[in-house]
Amino acid sequence: MQWHTPIGYEISDGKIVINEEHSKTVKWIFQEYDSGISTGRIAQVLIDRKIPNSHDRVAWTHVAVGKILENHNYLGTKYYPQIIEQDLFERIQKRRAHRKVQYGHGKYRKLQPEKLLFSGVLVCGTCGADYHHYMPPKEKKVEPKWKCKNYIQQNRLFCAGGFITDEQVKQVCVDAINQIMKKPKLIKVAPKEKKVSADYRRLERQVKQVKAEGADNLMELLLERAAERYQTLEIQDEELQTEKMKEALKGISERIR
Repeated sequence: MQWHTPIGYEISDGKIVINEEHSKTVKWIFQEYDSGISTGRIAQVLIDRKIPNSHDRVAWTHVAVGKILENHNYLGTKYYPQIIEQDLFERIQKRRAHRKVQYGHGKYRKLQPEKLLFSGVLVCGTCGADYHHYMPPKEKKVEPKWKCKNYIQQNRLFCAGGFITDEQVKQVCVDAINQIMKKPKLIKVAPKEKKVSADYRRLERQVKQVKAEGADNLMELLLERAAERYQTLEIQDEELQTEKMKEALKGISERIR
């Protein structure tokens, strides 16, 4: 029997698997809503096309469509294969949350602070993909968690990065902040971009011009050595760099003569 499974799934050999035909309906519903079509209009189109629901009846309402759009099982769980991509699902939830506030329908639950703070920041240590927030329905009484975007790929376990809870994320951040407060040197300061004077740039162009005109192999080596020297030079004083370039150019000119 498959009456108790969400539309898009069926039971086969005691396991929940994707029903290819019904999963097309689920994907279509998400795509239509993402394009701006209302749940009421989607329900009417499904009725007009005589498309059955999970009970194999042509009976659709905007409420039924809304429940499909908010069903986290379509993201893929331990028991349910993935049908809907994470990015699409998150866009849908943001739009529905916005409409609930805009029109005052139902009880609006604010987005969790953890999602706002850490979304796009957490990275899987196994495959390097982003971690996404999973907020289960209230009735399941399951703690919100973060999971790797690549956790499920093509209905198979793709990444073993595992799940982490909001509390674990908080604790890691608190521990990191405490370590930084004790040892500020742990923070690596990004090096500032070196600024050079117009005089230095002019001299650099002259060196390139000499290099282009000279045919002597020795001259080529001198120029390459000078270029390499100033590429790796760590002195920050641009005036000193300019003087060094002048010396190099002078030496090259003397050898040309």
